Amino acid sequence: MSKSPTISSKGSQHRNLPSLSMSTEVLGGRDRIVTFAGTSQFTVQGVSACGLAAFNFARIVFQIERNKGNISDALSEIGTRKIVEEIVSICAGWSSNLHLEVEDIFRIPLFETSLKLVATKYGLPRAKHFKRVLQEMQAMKTSAVVIITRPPEIIACFKLADATSNRTVFIIFDSHPRPSHPHGAGLLLSTSLEQTAMTLSTILPVDENLLASPDFQWQAQLLANCSSHIFVVKNERLDTEQSILQSSLTVLALRAQVEELKRSNKSLTSENERLETEVDDLKDAIFQAQLKARQAAFAQEASKQKPPMRSFSTYSNTVAGPSRSHHDHTVNLMWQSSGARSIFADNPPPVPATKLPTYDPDDALAEKMQMEDFENVNQTLNVARMLQNKYDAEDEQLRRQQTELNSHIQATFRCAICMDEQPEDNAATVEDCSHTMCRGCLRDFVCSKIRDHRFPVICPICTAGDKKRQPAVISRSLVEAIGITEELYQVWIEMELAQFSILIQCRKCNRSAFVDRKDHGDMPNIVCPLHECNHVWCKACQQTIEPEGPKHSCDGSSELDHLMKKNGWQYCPNCKTPIQRESGCNHMTCISPGCNTHFCDVCGGMIIQSAMKDDINRAISVHYRKCKLFEVPE
Repeated sequence: MSKSPTISSKGSQHRNLPSLSMSTEVLGGRDRIVTFAGTSQFTVQGVSACGLAAFNFARIVFQIERNKGNISDALSEIGTRKIVEEIVSICAGWSSNLHLEVEDIFRIPLFETSLKLVATKYGLPRAKHFKRVLQEMQAMKTSAVVIITRPPEIIACFKLADATSNRTVFIIFDSHPRPSHPHGAGLLLSTSLEQTAMTLSTILPVDENLLASPDFQWQAQLLANCSSHIFVVKNERLDTEQSILQSSLTVLALRAQVEELKRSNKSLTSENERLETEVDDLKDAIFQAQLKARQAAFAQEASKQKPPMRSFSTYSNTVAGPSRSHHDHTVNLMWQSSGARSIFADNPPPVPATKLPTYDPDDALAEKMQMEDFENVNQTLNVARMLQNKYDAEDEQLRRQQTELNSHIQATFRCAICMDEQPEDNAATVEDCSHTMCRGCLRDFVCSKIRDHRFPVICPICTAGDKKRQPAVISRSLVEAIGITEELYQVWIEMELAQFSILIQCRKCNRSAFVDRKDHGDMPNIVCPLHECNHVWCKACQQTIEPEGPKHSCDGSSELDHLMKKNGWQYCPNCKTPIQRESGCNHMTCISPGCNTHFCDVCGGMIIQSAMKDDINRAISVHYRKCKLFEVPE
């Protein structure tokens, strides 16, 4: 497979071009599409991870823009297979089919610490809406990115700005295969705002027939609308560590599980309410059926017996009335949801007498109906017990699920700095003062102090609170717990050691080491403490000192004296200019303007300071009576 990108434009054939040529043509005003086979979100099993890929694209492009000096170099690196694969690789960490919202993705540490939300726009995904969004981004002085959501798809559009040349390039990132890039994720680059808006509307089209259909109203409107979240870079630190990426995906997965448990609990609660309604309806149906059966039996027995009119009133008063009263009382006791079983167990209904002192047809009919009532009551009671047991089992299951859900939901606290509700796992507590804040706020505070080389770092709440109380100091263990970059952590260690020692760096071996601060103050010269080096340099001027050389002086005068004595050179007696005699006699003349000094190279003494030729000749004659004017060769 070719490692170079497939670059295309409207009306042109696909061809392989180097990245530099691509960046040059894009900056020249030509639209380009860069894609690599096998780089879509589906290749890494991220079926619903397009939102993660869009946010990762924004973070990585911000990082490239910060590292590169100009827009051409940035475009050259963005349009490489390595960068596209790095962007899409985050999709492998999300194997769930649950589609993520922009707000949920933005809340994970990887993106919350590096991006800042500045605006949110809503509307139909048409070119007019996208043009307004891009115009707002173009009005910003810095680069920006917009995350566009049209359920269930999420794409990103980055505005790459060049402050030196006022040039702007729009980069659309799409992790889904499209007809314009059918084999992988696509980067669509253009310098035209109108063309970029038109491309976005083409990627996220609107079905006008669906919007006009009377069968789909609010559902179609919901699916047709899109949201545009505009972000800028939050600070210079863009997290790239793999541990931060993994922890961010873990946090996102846990939040999704909590939301899924909440939905499951809501569904079970609704199901429980439905079952309770069915139980109530079943109770009413059983009662009505029992009442109708009793009335039918009464009518049948009454038609068989045909008692005289004289005794019907008595029958009605003595049998129908008491029997109904007893039945209603029994049914009311039976349908008490919590005490039905215990009432019948402790107070069983009276057993009717089987032998009467005198035979009475009315009493016999009443006895028969009462026995049938007892049988019906026992059957109804068994049904009620069965339904009650089923209800108790479902209620116990719901309670267990509720307990399990509560065990997964963390307790929260309010951060004393940002005043947001945070889970307890995100709490950071200063040991000496017990002040608690969220890890993000404390991390930002500590990192700013480290960058300013302020040590020790004082608790921010103590600083803003009671001035009479001794403020607490943030320890190294707390810094390690909140998590900072390796670079800043090394600076922290150096500042800790600097309290008792000082860091020196050897120019010869280019290594650093800490030495005792007091010893460093007492030493005029510094010797490299590392083995096999022993390099010596002056603490004042940082110049190397040769152990076997002349005595060191920061201005070089001692070394110059040594060199002049070694080579036999002389200073001018008047202006102290070093002068070397290459040939000729021992009569030396200072060449410094305005000096006019004549001296002897043998003894170094002054002959005369004059510009008059006659005076000079007389002085030379007098001096060289005691010194040799010429060197006699051996």
